[in-house]
Amino acid sequence: MAATVLLHHRVVAEDLGGGWEQKQNEDGKMVQQLKIEAPAMTEEDQYGYVMPDRYRCDSCKAVMFHLDADLRKKQPKSRRLQEWEYTDIFDATCSGAFGGYGIKLIDGENALSGPGLPQDSKLAPGSGAIQMSSETWTKRLGELCREIVYEKLGEEDVYEKFYKGFKADGPAGLNNDVCMKELRQCEPVKPKKPAKKDDASEKKPKKEKAKKDAKTKKEKKEKTEKKAKAEPTKAKASSGSKIDFKTFLGNLAESHGLASDAYSSPRTQAEWEKLTIALARGISSRHTEL
Repeated sequence: MAATVLLHHRVVAEDLGGGWEQKQNEDGKMVQQLKIEAPAMTEEDQYGYVMPDRYRCDSCKAVMFHLDADLRKKQPKSRRLQEWEYTDIFDATCSGAFGGYGIKLIDGENALSGPGLPQDSKLAPGSGAIQMSSETWTKRLGELCREIVYEKLGEEDVYEKFYKGFKADGPAGLNNDVCMKELRQCEPVKPKKPAKKDDASEKKPKKEKAKKDAKTKKEKKEKTEKKAKAEPTKAKASSGSKIDFKTFLGNLAESHGLASDAYSSPRTQAEWEKLTIALARGISSRHTEL
C-alpha cells in the first residue's frame, strides 16, 4: 500500500511540469523545486544616467519596440503623419514608455529585461530569475531614446523607417536591424588591452631609469604649470556660480557621457537649430520628471 501511494505521488509530481525540478527530500518524499536567482548589482548598474555598455544592445531594441508600437497606435491608414504629430509621439514615448524595466540574471550574466526583450525564454529548465527594477533604468532608457531620435537618426529618418514598414504591411520598420546594422549598438564591447611593458627600459640599470623618470616627471610638471598660467581657468558648474554658454554646453555633454566639446563643435545653421531643439526637449523632460 505504501509503495502504491509513493508511486502515485511520483506520477502527480512529474505531471506538474512548468520547468520544476523533481527531487527526493530527507524524508523520502518527492518534492518539486524551482531555482530562483537574483542579479548582483554593480556600482555601474546602480548609479548614473548613462546606460552601461553591456546593456546597450538590448536597450536599443527596447527603444525600437516602443517607438514602433506607439507610432502604430496613432498612424492613420489614409495619410502620413505631419512632422509635429510624430514629434509629439516621440516626446511622449521617450518620456513615459519605459517603466517596468530592470535586470535579471540570465545564464550567469546580468541582462536587461522588460517589454520587447523576451529574456525569460533563455532561462534554463528548473530555474527562475528575479528582476531588479528602479527608476534609474526608466531614465536611462528615456535618455537613450532621445539620443537615438534627435541626435543619431533624426526625427524624419525615424518616421521614414517606420512608415516604410507600415505601408509594406510587413515586418516593423523600427526593428532590431536598426540597432545592429545602422546604429551598431550590438557589436561586442572590446575589452581594454593592458599597456605593453617597455622591455628596453627594463634592461636599463635601475639608477639610470629612476633618473630619467624623475626628469620626465619634472618636465611634465613644468609643462602643466605653464599651460595652467596660459589658459583661463574654466568655470565649474555649481548651484551658485555663473558660467558662460560654452562651459554650460561642455558640462551638459559630459553629463550625457560625451566629450566636453561634443555640443560646441562647429555646425551649420540648420544643425545648430536641430541640436538646440533636441537639448531643450531633453532638459525640459528631465525637469518634468523631477
